[in-house]
Amino acid sequence: MDQSAILAVAMALSGAIAGFLGGKRNGEIAAQTVTLLQAQVEELRTQCGQIPSLHERIAILEEMVTQRAKVEEVLEIVTEIKEKLQ
Repeated sequence: MDQSAILAVAMALSGAIAGFLGGKRNGEIAAQTVTLLQAQVEELRTQCGQIPSLHERIAILEEMVTQRAKVEEVLEIVTEIKEKLQ
């Protein structure tokens, strides 16, 4: 075998080995990415499960604000009546 044939075979082998190792590394990265994405999806599902509870809390707060406004209106009316009576 001449030098160019040996060099061609060596380059082909090194390319095959590099491709195998690179593919294995990329496979590991892909598996880690899938695991990370699954964890994020589970977290989003957990957070979405809390949304109805948050809507209930918002409704309660809105009702409290409305009630407070009504109480303030009544207080103004009572104050006006007191002033007229004095």
